[in-house]
Amino acid sequence: MNTENKQSKNLVTRISEAIRFHEWIYRLDRKDQKLDPAKRKKKWIIILVASFLIYVISFFIFPKPAITYDPIQPVSEGTPNTAKTLKHKKSLSFEMPVDSFETILKQDINEKLPEKK
Repeated sequence: MNTENKQSKNLVTRISEAIRFHEWIYRLDRKDQKLDPAKRKKKWIIILVASFLIYVISFFIFPKPAITYDPIQPVSEGTPNTAKTLKHKKSLSFEMPVDSFETILKQDINEKLPEKK
């Protein structure tokens, strides 16, 4: 019973925080729309330029990731037998065996057809 009470309080607080956040965003949007169009445009240009500069600066501040790789081993000089290797490779697509549903279905259909004399 106690955990249900805590969960319901947690849900209520999360919902009330979401409502407050939406109201805050709504008020900011209304203030933005009341601004003079020239000031509004200037404000958004400054915000976009600042965001872009932060993005560009982040490439210089954060270290580059270290790329590690294993060297590729050289291929043997002999020509491989492609016919032999292709026989042993499994297909990536789904292939049913010869005695599959289709064969059984054809057999069943052929049994139901009347014999022609």
